[in-house]
Amino acid sequence: MLSKRKNSSFAKHTSPSSVQISLAILSILVIFIHAETVCNGTELSVENDAEVGLLTEKPCTKVYGNIVIRNLHSPKRMPNYWTVEELYGSLIIENTTNLGDSVNLQNLRAIRADAFPAFVVRGNQGLKLAIGARLGLVSTKHSITYYFADNWPAYMTESQHYTLFMASEKRRPIFLTDNHFLTKQCDEWYYSLWTFVFAILCFVAAVALIGISIYGRRDEKKKIL
Repeated sequence: MLSKRKNSSFAKHTSPSSVQISLAILSILVIFIHAETVCNGTELSVENDAEVGLLTEKPCTKVYGNIVIRNLHSPKRMPNYWTVEELYGSLIIENTTNLGDSVNLQNLRAIRADAFPAFVVRGNQGLKLAIGARLGLVSTKHSITYYFADNWPAYMTESQHYTLFMASEKRRPIFLTDNHFLTKQCDEWYYSLWTFVFAILCFVAAVALIGISIYGRRDEKKKIL
């Protein structure tokens, strides 16, 4: 009897209407969590230290237009870039000092640039641009894919260099870099030539060794006879 009463009370509290309400609330939460927030690049752009406080507070996921960060000269708290997943424009960072990892783009998945390279990063000191492994697509109509110059020290790890290379839509993306950037485009024909020469030398050495071994055996047989 006791178990029947418990089951009946449970059934009363879990009526179809309450289940539907719960499902509706869950669906709303899911939609809210995965909702896109579209922003303009100017909302995430700053030209000096005074404009940092004017950055949008919206959790931008999709950004149209270039993001330009210039003339910042002290560490900043800028969590605005964390939520960006798609950028339809270029990321331009110029003339900054001691920003550290203030520009954090760990969730960036795609960059579709137009008139400029996808990344233009130059004249920065103490910058640690955070780019995650989620970046899977980088395209631009410009002939140069990545432009890095006059940055000190080298702020990217080898894994980040690899991420940029593999994410490019081009089979051989062009890196325009200076000596502070560790990844450089190699001359494929030069290495192909040396590979061919090395293969010929190996072949000649192999033939010579085979010839020596054959004639050596013949000489041994003659001595035995």
